[in-house]
Amino acid sequence: MDQQENQYPLLRGVPRENALFFTGHRPEKLPDGAKLNDLLTLLHLYTELAVRKGYTHFFTGLADGIDYYAAEYLFQLRRSCPSIRIIGVQPCDDYEAFFRRRGYSMPRLQYMLANADTVIRLPGSSWNPQVFLSRNRFMADHSGAVIAVCGNERSGSMQAFRYAQRQGLRYCRICLEREHEPSGWDAERSGF
Repeated sequence: MDQQENQYPLLRGVPRENALFFTGHRPEKLPDGAKLNDLLTLLHLYTELAVRKGYTHFFTGLADGIDYYAAEYLFQLRRSCPSIRIIGVQPCDDYEAFFRRRGYSMPRLQYMLANADTVIRLPGSSWNPQVFLSRNRFMADHSGAVIAVCGNERSGSMQAFRYAQRQGLRYCRICLEREHEPSGWDAERSGF
């Protein structure tokens, strides 16, 4: 950790128990319309709860989808709560090219990069899928909690969530597979 703290100064002196990371699905796996609005309302509620519980440093993996929606909301919250710090973790050197290849929203990526308090760029190339796993582990290894939005199917988001669980992080997972009407989305929580 000492070497990483020297390499990434914003990590210096940040207790893990005050840091949280987000993981979740990309836009193609999320609902749209009113269901997406309901989902984001719940994401915002748990994000506000995290701030009230004393989390001050928030990691985002800079992906389109849940990472973007969480960062966008944190940027709003930071206006009234200036102690909030948003740390973008870019998984590889050629991340913008990857974003373009996948057809994700470049304006969303640029918005996150421009508004994050700092961006940590991890080494590697997007042609190696392990860089995304490394990014997720980096965020989990520097956090005390995670907010995840994902279903049970095999995905990078679920892998990040399971890794966080194995590391003993507190968590809140908004469970996409357990959507029900009219009360919305279920969440499972531990220590959160």
